[in-house]
Amino acid sequence: MDNLRNQTKIKKIVLISILVSLSVILSIFDGYISRIAFPFVPLAKIGLANIVILVGVYHFDYKETLVMVVLKSLLANLIIGGPISFLISIVASLVSYLGMILARSLLKERVSAISVSVIGGFLHIVSQLAVVSLIYRIGEPVIYYGSILIALSLVTSIIVGFIGIKLDAFIKQIENS
Repeated sequence: MDNLRNQTKIKKIVLISILVSLSVILSIFDGYISRIAFPFVPLAKIGLANIVILVGVYHFDYKETLVMVVLKSLLANLIIGGPISFLISIVASLVSYLGMILARSLLKERVSAISVSVIGGFLHIVSQLAVVSLIYRIGEPVIYYGSILIALSLVTSIIVGFIGIKLDAFIKQIENS
């Protein structure tokens, strides 16, 4: 029995490690592809790494997903960011994560993965804008630019939700085989 329990724990740790690695790769790739997808909106990102976090919200408990969120922010910013970028990322990621976990746990079956993704995307953008506004003391321009980012976030969050559903189904299929 202990051997089976240990094997299950090891499989879960390996899966979480693979997903965190995938989220870091997607985050790096996202920076490049978003410049092509949104040339008219500097610094806008699709949010591809959030696919993995959405899967975590539906596939793991809140502590394991929290570890995924923190590791994604830390590792991605060690590779392509800096201290300010990390601060903006970690605050936005944690607020987004909290919103997704609350939506998932409080609304249960009344909310779809796509809705949870949209909630997470909205909170992520709003949190980023709040942190940027506090750090750089930019007022009104952040509100105007933020409205564009929120509109883009709605579209990209729906796409992230669809892909997250597919990835979660794929992982469950692998686990059951």
